[in-house]
Formats: sequence, C-alpha cells, structure tokens
Amino acid sequence: STTPADLAGICPRCYLKCESCLCDTLVPLPTRIEIVVIRHISERHVMSNTGRLAALLLPRCRIVDYGGGLPFDDEWLKQDGTYLLYPCGHDAPSGQNVKRLVVLDATFRRARRMYKKIEALRSLPEMSLKEPVAPPDRLRQPTCPSGMSTIEAIATALALLEDPALSRP
Repeated sequence: STTPADLAGICPRCYLKCESCLCDTLVPLPTRIEIVVIRHISERHVMSNTGRLAALLLPRCRIVDYGGGLPFDDEWLKQDGTYLLYPCGHDAPSGQNVKRLVVLDATFRRARRMYKKIEALRSLPEMSLKEPVAPPDRLRQPTCPSGMSTIEAIATALALLEDPALSRP
C-alpha cells in the first residue's frame, strides 16, 4: 500500500512535506530514561505524528506499533522501573525510580482502548502531567484544551524527571 513517504514531496524520515522537513535541525537529546512509544498503527503514516519526531530526537526512544492484528509482546512492560504516562495517573514519581516511560501514541479514544486491551499496561505505576501554562506552537491541535501531543507529553515528563532543559523547543 502507498504511504505518505512514497509520495513525492514528503520526507521519508520525518514524514513532513520536504519544505517543512525538520531532519537537519534535529539535535539528539540524550536521556537517562528510556522512552517507549506504543503507537497505534493508525498513527504510523500520519504526517503530524509527533511520536516519530520524539524517536528521531531521543536516542533512548523506540516505537512499538500496536493494533491491526500485529503481534504484541508485553513482557518488557513487566520490568522494574517502568511507568506509564497516562492522563489518569498520579503526580510524577521520583526521577531516580523511573528507568522506562511508556507513552501511548494515538487519539485519546484509541489510547483508552489500548489501555483496556493491553493488560500489562494496567499493572504499571502511572504518571500524569499538569496542563501546560502556555501552549506551545503545534503541528495539530488537541481535541481538548488540556491535551498534549506525544512529543509535548514526553518533553514535559523528561523535564520533571531529569532536566527542565529537556522541555525547551
């Protein structure tokens, strides 16, 4: 099947239009905490998917696709120090306790369904974030005013758990 990366004028790495490509400006940001983005397959070819940008920026970030009958191994979710970044969670844990942060990358509705279907997610300690004081420039607008894109949520969490500089644009 044709993907946006197959189309002329789309960067195959960041999936943005070539005139808006960010690849040359992306400077890797090393982190202590591993980030695992569980991305719903419906987001895989969305040009404004920010989980992809997070994986391009953060050397310790990886994307695991979920849905559409893809096999999903959840054993790695059971490792100590793994937390779920989720809106219904609790305030930020001590940064030293967090070794891995799992982030669901989907619409809020799909993320809720993923949470219900992936049993191992419900056993993880959860972390939630407060709404940003000043909303940043965005590739796409959230469906609710307090919503954040995947990359905004990751940056905010890393700023709380590791270094405030990690949340700068």
